[in-house]
Amino acid sequence: MDKHNKYLYKALRKEEIDEGNILIPKSQGPFRSDPRFGIDMRFPIEFGSETNAVRQHQWERNGFPTSGVSTTPHFEIAKKFYAKRNRLIVKINCQLFSKYGIKEYVVKEYLGKFPEDIAAPEDDEIILAKEDGGSFPKEIIEKVIKV
Repeated sequence: MDKHNKYLYKALRKEEIDEGNILIPKSQGPFRSDPRFGIDMRFPIEFGSETNAVRQHQWERNGFPTSGVSTTPHFEIAKKFYAKRNRLIVKINCQLFSKYGIKEYVVKEYLGKFPEDIAAPEDDEIILAKEDGGSFPKEIIEKVIKV
């Protein structure tokens, strides 16, 4: 965890709102991916890597389904770009991540050698993933904010 971030923010998708304002990744399982042609073409090419998963998750701002969830340390970024449709943002308490087995993947750290691979560098995106590939606990959500 970036020790400077006490909180992260995420605009909720309709599915997450319908399930009670929780974080739901678009797929389950370990946060690792094999290379995809045309995307993960950096050497050395790795199979089952976290770096591939990070790159694929945020690819061209749409990404591929992974077990990660996109967040930002900036409330205004979550509000301006991502809360347009459903108008709800959650404030996530980073201090509970170790208790619940949640790992942070700071996109700029994983893809820093090739900044052109970062879809939205201004977002300072941090992808959250459960270390066991399971569901996120509701307890990490400190507050639900209507915008």
